[in-house]
Amino acid sequence: MRDRWRQIIPIAALLVSLVLSISSAMTNRPQIDEGMFASPAYNLAYNGHFGTTVLEKEKASLTRIDERTYWVMPLFLLNVAASFKALGFSLLTMRLVSVFWGLVLLGSIYAIGWKMSGSRAAAIFAVALASCDYVVLDTGSSGRMDMMSASLGFSAIAVYLLVRERNLWLAVLLSQTLVVLDGLTHPNGILAFLGLAILTLYFDFRRLNVRVVFAGLVPYLIGGAAFGLWVYQDPVAFKEQFIDNVMMGGRMSGLSSPLGNILREFTERYPHAFGLQSNSSGHAGPIYLKSLIMISYVVGLAGMLAISDLRNNKKLRILLLVTCVCFVVMALLDGQKETPYLIHIVPFYLIFLGALLGWMWEMRLFPRSVLIAAAMFFIALPAGGMALRIRQNTYGNFYTPTVAYLKQNMASNDYVMGGAELAFGLGFESNIIADGRFGFYTGKRPRYIVYDSGVDISWRDSKIFFPAFYDYFPRLLNDEYKVSYENDAFKVYEHK
Repeated sequence: MRDRWRQIIPIAALLVSLVLSISSAMTNRPQIDEGMFASPAYNLAYNGHFGTTVLEKEKASLTRIDERTYWVMPLFLLNVAASFKALGFSLLTMRLVSVFWGLVLLGSIYAIGWKMSGSRAAAIFAVALASCDYVVLDTGSSGRMDMMSASLGFSAIAVYLLVRERNLWLAVLLSQTLVVLDGLTHPNGILAFLGLAILTLYFDFRRLNVRVVFAGLVPYLIGGAAFGLWVYQDPVAFKEQFIDNVMMGGRMSGLSSPLGNILREFTERYPHAFGLQSNSSGHAGPIYLKSLIMISYVVGLAGMLAISDLRNNKKLRILLLVTCVCFVVMALLDGQKETPYLIHIVPFYLIFLGALLGWMWEMRLFPRSVLIAAAMFFIALPAGGMALRIRQNTYGNFYTPTVAYLKQNMASNDYVMGGAELAFGLGFESNIIADGRFGFYTGKRPRYIVYDSGVDISWRDSKIFFPAFYDYFPRLLNDEYKVSYENDAFKVYEHK
């Protein structure tokens, strides 16, 4: 590609990604996890403590959670608190944290694609594909820590590859620092740790010495000391909160059945993420077309294996090994098959697809107009899906009217029970009870219960993990409540 286009296309990709991410952040209704993550960040920014106060505390095992938040790693929450302090509290200012880290991820994908394929064309194709990829855009417009974690992990690999030839000591110091920050953002940082370890041993095993190894250990010593001081403030609360979250809902069940959980990647996680199951509430359209996005990933992987020039490229081959290791580890450690975690592996698929297109571009096996058309198809498909979601505006069409109904009808002493995301509309100082068991333990009966797809999924999952609640919840709604308001995303039950 000509030098001018080498500059224009990556910049255009960043701008397109920025527009789509911000538009999605403004129009997609909040999710329950976003409300739970926002609570400690809000309290740190405005109330001077780091407690998660939106969750039900009575008869809960989450010791002192209203004072200290230990159930998730702290770095993303600190980032969100800084965003609230600088830009004001809102769902958008929380999601802008992920928008920023999404741009950092695109830069990392470009660097990794270039250094591992040896082709600028491959890197340009990879970043163009990533800028409109549905998983990248969805994660990059969500108020969860997944984008920040993945971005730090891929940045660690990118920095190592960019700096290692000039200064191995500095490359190891910087890359391992990013891995430590990744681990302090989310436990999925283990994926970046393993990937970077494989690449470091492959490229520079013979160059490792005491000075380089010490440079790699320093970030862990500092990060470990900081983490230890954080835990030391209340070790009992840390133990009970963190373990409760780790063991919740069969999260670690993958270790008990390794083969079965690898197969579940293909029967649960990927079908759920790529349109082979039902739409979430409030969304409509030909969701099955998202499966074509998954097929594009398969095309990239198949090209890697089928084309000898790509297959014999030692750098791409070791990157394929890293991808396989990350796939297996994620399959084993995540028994819940969370779809947001795909952001830790999808960039590898995009790099391989970019390498395939870049190889075809340079070999001129097809007219370049055909390759551009193919690339535009791979780009337009997920971008079109995101544009459709933006147009449906579940925030404005469903979430906002539901919150407005509650505000109009709630008295000052009324309580509403539902997902923590309601606090973005009603306020984190309001009478919200985010109790996932809806009074099963406490016996509380709020005036309103808000039911949505998140509550529905939790209830259905309880059939396996908590059968008593699975029987209890429908009886509660049927016997003691009546539907007083509903739309395509929410249903509000009022106490009879």
